[in-house]
Amino acid sequence: MVVDKVKYLKKLRSLLAYHGVVGIQHYPRNEDIESFCELQVFPSVLAAGNKDSSSPLVGGKDIKVKPEIKNTDKEVTLSDISHEIAICKACDLHKQRIYPVAGSGGETVRVLIVGDWLSGDADGILPEERVLGVDQDQMLSRMLTAIKLVQEDVYITNVIKCAVPASCHPAASHVRCCMSFLRRQIALLAPELICTMGMIAARAVLGRSQSLSQLRGKFHTYETDAGLHIPVISTYHPTYLLQNPEMKKATWADLQLLAKKLRLVT
Repeated sequence: MVVDKVKYLKKLRSLLAYHGVVGIQHYPRNEDIESFCELQVFPSVLAAGNKDSSSPLVGGKDIKVKPEIKNTDKEVTLSDISHEIAICKACDLHKQRIYPVAGSGGETVRVLIVGDWLSGDADGILPEERVLGVDQDQMLSRMLTAIKLVQEDVYITNVIKCAVPASCHPAASHVRCCMSFLRRQIALLAPELICTMGMIAARAVLGRSQSLSQLRGKFHTYETDAGLHIPVISTYHPTYLLQNPEMKKATWADLQLLAKKLRLVT
């Protein structure tokens, strides 16, 4: 029993440390957290799990985390992040959430595709779980097939992790709340290449204010907290292409750059 508590505490402290590194400073307060904070952690148990007592966790007060952590990505999985997304109430967007959208794909992929958010109809209805949308997912699938990129090599996600009704328009504050999830997904997946689709995704990943027309057509770089440099290419979102089919040619040029970078085509 003591061993289980020790393992739990070590994982919890690692997670808190990681949150500190990626910029999470506050947590939503609810009954479960209040109940947890009332628990007393005996020093003997804490000492057994970690000889370093510089980060006390007693009665939920003054949780201090070290800025330097090691091997956190091995302890936190994509499933862990998906669970956090499912119960997230960090912003008011969760009140309109149809369902959480962590993403789709395996844990070992070559390409990470990032869209903006998943939108249902005016009544908040989606026929089944999607990532970009019903028609959008089908279009993306055809795009990937065209450049010979197999589905198993791709993870698809959005900046905003909630599927919302069409009448809901997420704001910049919602993007900021969700960015820690995306950063952690990128750190865990460590893809060879990131492809952002749409202006919101491009600006969120690259941290730039230029228009999508200025950003697309060339590679940029995303740097993880661990110092990994990942090439990023930005292009148009399938929703935009469905509304503006004349832009498919430009998107195809971007996909060709992606395919050449991955040596899928010569």
